[in-house]
Amino acid sequence: MTRSFERARDALQCSVEPASYRNLLASWTFAAAVILPAPLMVGVIVACGIGEWPARKLAGKAILYRHVYTTAAVVPAALAARAIIGSALPFDLALPLGAIVNVIVNSLVVGAAMMAVGQGGVIRILLQPSTCKYEAATLLIALAQIELFRHHQAPMMWLSLPATIAIQRYAVRTELRAAGKPASRPMSGEAWLIAGTEVVAALPVVAILRVNSAATEVAAEIARLQAGVDAIGYVGSSGLGMVLVDCPARSADALADRLRMALRHNGIEASVAAAAKPRDGHTLTELFVACEAELALQEALRGKTQQGW
Repeated sequence: MTRSFERARDALQCSVEPASYRNLLASWTFAAAVILPAPLMVGVIVACGIGEWPARKLAGKAILYRHVYTTAAVVPAALAARAIIGSALPFDLALPLGAIVNVIVNSLVVGAAMMAVGQGGVIRILLQPSTCKYEAATLLIALAQIELFRHHQAPMMWLSLPATIAIQRYAVRTELRAAGKPASRPMSGEAWLIAGTEVVAALPVVAILRVNSAATEVAAEIARLQAGVDAIGYVGSSGLGMVLVDCPARSADALADRLRMALRHNGIEASVAAAAKPRDGHTLTELFVACEAELALQEALRGKTQQGW
């Protein structure tokens, strides 16, 4: 149960964007592509993928099919790099070129897989420098290992382990600092659904709020009321949702009332609905349905009021 709680809280902190599944294992997968025979290279990649899975589960990013295609994408990328390095080009030129080809092929294969499973809308994440900077750092570690191997210093290759762990710790701390800022922008719809599903499933007492407006002012007011602690994300194309951890139904209703008054005070027309577990359901879907029904009722009453009924 404690692990479920921590996974839920980690999902809130780490799911600001759809999971981009950064590859922090290039330290060994790219080095294996250059140093080892192809069958052993594939074995290293598979072993890295299997070893990484428990960490993703604890981090709240455990989506099996995504982990499978992301790990599988390393194989053609590594084979492409091997082809470049094994060509007639001088090794000192082929090695960095192979590293570049490795990144390009990996991104293309992952992008194709994302489109195949209906996630083409977030391929833009692959094009952002922040997505690739950690992989670039681990590639540099792999290049250092290859040079050590070439100069008969293989025993020193173990230093790649603490170096990679240091990069991973820096990446995690950077993400947590960004997620902890009250001014952080709302999560994407996909990320919010992942985090919300984890949280509602894990906690006995939890609530969600729904606002049928995604205006910047609305997100800012929600962040102000909640001090940036809980998950705020886009829902559909014109709304926001918020997960309230350890929040009973009465507190959720009170927060919804405060938010309605704050929005009305600022001249923002938006409806707000709250649903809580276990009062309104036990899954995110059930809570979401309860909120949507309340929003529809509020909008109907608003329309009648405006018509003077």
